[in-house]
Amino acid sequence: MNLTKRVGFLTGAAALVLTGGSFADTTSQETNQQLRARVADLESRLAAVEATKGDNWLSEQRADEIRGLVQDVLADADTRASLLAQGMTAGYDHGAVIASADGNWLLRTNLLMQQRFIINSQSAAVGSGTDEDRWGFETTRARLIFTGNVVSPDWFYKLELEFGANLGGVGAAVPSGPAATGVPGDPRVFHDAYLGYDYGNGWKVMLGTMKAPLLREELVGTQYQLLVERSNVNYFYTASRVDGIAVDYLGDQFHVMAMVSDGMRTGGTAWAVQDTDFALTARVEWLAQGNWDQFTDFTSPNGSERGIMVGGALHYQTSEDVGTPGAPDTDFLILTGDVSVEYDGWNAFAALVYTSMDTALPAPAADTDQTAIIVQGGYYLSDNWELFGRYEWSDFDLVSVPATQDLSIFTVGATRYFAGHNAKWTTDIGIGFDEVSVIPANVTGFRVDDAGEDGQVVIRSQVQILF
Repeated sequence: MNLTKRVGFLTGAAALVLTGGSFADTTSQETNQQLRARVADLESRLAAVEATKGDNWLSEQRADEIRGLVQDVLADADTRASLLAQGMTAGYDHGAVIASADGNWLLRTNLLMQQRFIINSQSAAVGSGTDEDRWGFETTRARLIFTGNVVSPDWFYKLELEFGANLGGVGAAVPSGPAATGVPGDPRVFHDAYLGYDYGNGWKVMLGTMKAPLLREELVGTQYQLLVERSNVNYFYTASRVDGIAVDYLGDQFHVMAMVSDGMRTGGTAWAVQDTDFALTARVEWLAQGNWDQFTDFTSPNGSERGIMVGGALHYQTSEDVGTPGAPDTDFLILTGDVSVEYDGWNAFAALVYTSMDTALPAPAADTDQTAIIVQGGYYLSDNWELFGRYEWSDFDLVSVPATQDLSIFTVGATRYFAGHNAKWTTDIGIGFDEVSVIPANVTGFRVDDAGEDGQVVIRSQVQILF
């Protein structure tokens, strides 16, 4: 109420009193003259207040009104934030999170974006028509990842959607193994799609589409790799994603995973697509030093504690259909062992892979045995800059395809960390010492060389954002 209104109110009140006084008892102790004197006294007091406080009186009044308005807005916002459910919460916790107050219902959303520039230079045979030098940009990965739980924290789930150029992840078959699914151009956009139940004490069961627990390099997320991309060896021999049921146990020193599935690279397919009679994958990891969280990625920033982890795995499957309906019975085996070491600004990783395929064909050329190795390491020059290198090699014992050469690639590069894995820029240069006869995935940046040609060079530069 401003000053003018208050004066009007007092004047009206006085008039009402005076008017009422004409109807009052003439024997009243107060006369009209006395009432007029009181009104005059009130007016003088009001004038004194106005002269003393001036504009401050109006400012204080406005402040009171604003405080009341703010309280009303906050009360309304609090009501809306409840999301129509008492105690509902929202915020950021390793991703955007919406959850009930008791934690029984939770949805966490993550975003992964990898923008990449690639230059590929290779020698071409005379008359082959090969374009020796090619370069270009791509959105290698653009993923939405949904995780959380329903009903209670024991029932959990994961759904990973892909919208980048690397839809399938694996773009070729293992030279001696089952054909790949999810080649470039595949309309599927989901990678992981599984649910699970946590029994407590480290035991979990999962059902759906997920990575087979085989190669460590494949199991480490794409956002947590040391180089721009996983090795060619990894894409040659990985079982990739499969459809099946898995049991997972995580203890203080041992991590055991076992899975029954439809076979290598069958993730996201219908039940009858792959004619696999039996497929089993199992992996064991031993934590010699450190903690398990250290080994969710391949790097080790300055100040990290010493960590050593040793792992081993196998995959075995027998099937009647190895990419071609009506093919003979085939037994396929992969064995792998690896060791990871991290400590105060440096890291090292090495893995050995062995594969064997036996078929019912009488010709010995149908049986193959292959061996591969990966050795990589990184070193922090400062808190934000890391140098790294990797060497990968594989022999392709393809008696039926004698022109297939061994793989030999060395890669070196550096990463600038702006905010850990959440924002980083990685650039590396890879050199193929021998002829690259087979490419496992377009995502690596390598191409098949012309026969007899070698010395292929690939330069990759990538900016990553992880929310």
